[in-house]
Amino acid sequence: MKTVKRVLSTAVNVISTLIIIVAVVMLITVIMTRSSGVPNFMGYSVFRVMTGSMEPTLKINTLIVVKRTDISEIKMGDIITFYSEDPALKGQINTHRVVRAETEDGEKVLYTRGDANLIDDKYPTRQKDLIGRMVFSSFLLGTIVRLAANPVVFIPVIIVPLVVMLVINIMRSVKITKSMMAEEEEKAIAEARAAVLKKEEERMAHENGKAENADGQTAAEDKKEDKEA
Repeated sequence: MKTVKRVLSTAVNVISTLIIIVAVVMLITVIMTRSSGVPNFMGYSVFRVMTGSMEPTLKINTLIVVKRTDISEIKMGDIITFYSEDPALKGQINTHRVVRAETEDGEKVLYTRGDANLIDDKYPTRQKDLIGRMVFSSFLLGTIVRLAANPVVFIPVIIVPLVVMLVINIMRSVKITKSMMAEEEEKAIAEARAAVLKKEEERMAHENGKAENADGQTAAEDKKEDKEA
């Protein structure tokens, strides 16, 4: 039973630590990102698909990871994320598949199309608009993220368990600290007791030595008096 509790406790600590690490990384990433930029960590950004233009490849709510990539490295068929130059989208972030590449005014540009769309996007993507190439996608993770973003789910599922684990860890730390202090106190008392006993032994040994010297002197004086007599 103790082993099971220990395993569960370890698992809870590991999960809480991972959640905290992820939260801290995300917080640092957002703080260090310019107001006009997209949050990224070591060149990777995370998005969630909001429309069905890429279905069935990317369903709505699919989580995608995009790697910062130079436009020269993008190939036909790659799925890229970019700032759309379409006036109707007003510079919003879009994720579509590259269907062809051309050179305009000495610059490489990419033409894209959503897998669910019948026609190509009217406006091309240039280097300044390119965010990167999609390297990972997961509908399950996207669904979890969407649910976690809902306060009704986030508070009882994430915040409450974290608070409980934090309180448990604090109580455990206090208990360990008290135990360590008690051990240190017992050790100090034992050392003090040993020091007192050692001094007492030294004192008694010193007094015994004096008594022996006194007895020796008395015996010598008695012998001297016997000889004089």
